[in-house]
Amino acid sequence: MGIDENAFAYVLDTIPLGYIAPSPVHGNGLFARCAIPAGSVIATLDGQVMSWSTYRELRDSIDSTSPILFYEWNALEQNTLLVRPFRTKYSFINHSRSPNLQIERFPLRVVALSDIAQDEEFLLDYRKEPLNEEYLNGHGRTYL
Repeated sequence: MGIDENAFAYVLDTIPLGYIAPSPVHGNGLFARCAIPAGSVIATLDGQVMSWSTYRELRDSIDSTSPILFYEWNALEQNTLLVRPFRTKYSFINHSRSPNLQIERFPLRVVALSDIAQDEEFLLDYRKEPLNEEYLNGHGRTYL
């Protein structure tokens, strides 16, 4: 089964080295367009710094069916997030306890932990971010 290209019309191409395709891990994933050596920077992450409570207020105030607004985030500290208001390819990187990517800081970036083969799925261990207890005991509990 392929993917509906129209479903991704509003996804920002912030990771040119990756393409979106059905994933054996979960839903759709992000896969390597070419071989990528260990240590390569896959993406630099940007956004707005805000508290979890501000993020929740914003998230809850938008139309959840909007094809454009999609609040993706990274935890900077247990109570601070880096939030992006538009969906990017980063949001298709699935969680794994055996990742081939990691997040490094200053600047916040996604780096290859090991050599990645062409067509290999990009995977991150989401547990490496400083997630707060509310998230870990809530939504995070379903898949981490």
